[in-house]
Amino acid sequence: MSRRTALLASIAALTVAATSVVAVSPGAASTRDPLGLGGRAPSTLALKLSVTTGGLLSTSGEVWLDAATDSFSAKLEVPLVTSSTEFDVRAVHKVIYLTSPNLANASGPVWYTLGATWPVLADYAHFLARPNASILRLLANARVTRHGGSTTYESTRAGVSLGRIGNSRSTPTSSGKLEVRLTTGPQGEFTGLWASLTSGAATTVVSISVASYNRPVSITAPPRSRATSPAGPLLRQLLSSGALGSFVLPTSWVRFLGRAKLS
Repeated sequence: MSRRTALLASIAALTVAATSVVAVSPGAASTRDPLGLGGRAPSTLALKLSVTTGGLLSTSGEVWLDAATDSFSAKLEVPLVTSSTEFDVRAVHKVIYLTSPNLANASGPVWYTLGATWPVLADYAHFLARPNASILRLLANARVTRHGGSTTYESTRAGVSLGRIGNSRSTPTSSGKLEVRLTTGPQGEFTGLWASLTSGAATTVVSISVASYNRPVSITAPPRSRATSPAGPLLRQLLSSGALGSFVLPTSWVRFLGRAKLS
């Protein structure tokens, strides 16, 4: 696999992994709190995202989710040697599309396609509307602090079972340390998550903050004539090769992602 195709597949895996943390379903926002949801789950969600493993697999950008169509899109900046490259990722009707200016030809952008199914995002709507640390075992016995209308839950645990993307076994692959910081707004709505997972020399840091709820979002598939290159074989090869070995997650998250199916 070439360096470019390996990176392309890596971005797809990182995007799905990161966005699996949160989800959406229909609802309405409060006018008093910019992110307030009044106890109801949102219809759309915009996130600021950063995923870092300390090596090639580091990315940051924005992610948008639309409950009505069960779709998401992302603009991700990926550092490459001396400059950054933006990747455009869209997931519409169970197909993931990926492109970058580096993949364009004389007639326009070239989109790689990946058929996939994943756990229904709307099933996790309650987490956004009113997170509760007691339902997240990773935040059991968290330290709670309040500042103004914001509440922060912090937890540090050692000896956590961690797995790696691409490992097909259901048993833990290693033991490490997990640090989590989750924040909520005045109405108890989810506003951000920071997590650091360390196993040996491998560290994965995920940072997510909510930019907006319930703002108009339009996520569409690219023109069919520009989306003719299948990315599935590349991603499956990458996942089975162990190339994502530095990307560690709690084994429960690895099993969650393992329920996704590529076609």
